[in-house]
Amino acid sequence: MKITPLDLQWQQLMSLCESEVSLRAKGHQARLLNLVASDIERLAGEMGFSARRIATREFRAERSGGHIVRIVTD
Repeated sequence: MKITPLDLQWQQLMSLCESEVSLRAKGHQARLLNLVASDIERLAGEMGFSARRIATREFRAERSGGHIVRIVTD
C-alpha cells in the first residue's frame, strides 16, 4: 500500500502535535515549543485547516482503506 502525500502530511502534523503536547508537559522548552507551534501552524494552513481549527488544534480527517481521503477543514 503506497503512502500518499496527504498521508505524509497528516502523519507529520500528528507528530508535531504530539511533540507540542510533550514539550508543554515538560514546561521548560519555550524556544523549541515556539518552533514546533510555528511548524504546526504552517503545515495545518497548507493543508487547508481554518484559523480556528489551528488555534484549537482540532484536526480531523476521514480515512478509507488505510489512507487519509479528506481533511475536515470547517
